[in-house]
Amino acid sequence: MQLLNTLEALSYRLFGGLSPKFLGNVFEFKEHLDKAGIKIYPETYVSLMFFVALLGAPVTVASLILISIYKFVPLIFLVPMPCYIMIGFMIMPMSMSSDRAHNLEMEMPFAATYITVMASGGIPPYVSFKRLSDVELMPSTRKEARELVKDVEILGVDPLTAMNSAARKNPLDIFRDFVSGYASTVIIGGDVTHFLETKCEDIFKTRAGRVKAAAERLGMLLETFIIVMVLMSLCFYILFSVESIYSTGIS
Repeated sequence: MQLLNTLEALSYRLFGGLSPKFLGNVFEFKEHLDKAGIKIYPETYVSLMFFVALLGAPVTVASLILISIYKFVPLIFLVPMPCYIMIGFMIMPMSMSSDRAHNLEMEMPFAATYITVMASGGIPPYVSFKRLSDVELMPSTRKEARELVKDVEILGVDPLTAMNSAARKNPLDIFRDFVSGYASTVIIGGDVTHFLETKCEDIFKTRAGRVKAAAERLGMLLETFIIVMVLMSLCFYILFSVESIYSTGIS
């Protein structure tokens, strides 16, 4: 951790002036970093990307020298090493965001059911989130709940604002709709219990639809695999039959 902080400080000292231009003209990292749960300023992240790419420059130089001396052409794939590093830094937040959404989606129906049942008994969703922060059976929900509790208990943010912020930074659409919708319903004075029950039902329907779609895709893949295997078997059978006929005729 100390090494990472040192690298971040050094990279920002070297490339801090270039980072805003990159963020403004090439690629905006802030939203992707928030949804990936990477707690680092975009300027610092871009500076670290440039610094690591600079560390990869000797690989490019060495590859060019070896290619020119030994004519070993496959080394040409190592020449764009700094570009590979920069592309990796761009893709990593998206990949982490996708993993975060997938893991949370698996637990969301159960977490939503728990929050809805507690709300029907008069317990606010924030209190339910606070209790979920200690539940080990749902690690992704536990992590999200702990971030929410930290904003309220440590940073002093009111629960509704913290929920809106958590929803905005979350990559899962059903989580955003559930949490931000609850906050909006409370603000406008709507029926919170009815909203939570409706959203909980929608979450189960959405989850069931996605599972059904995944099962259909898997079925199509299995059918394609079976067809390919049957065709390959027929092709091999025909080839062996023809070879056997020619061998018999020659003998």
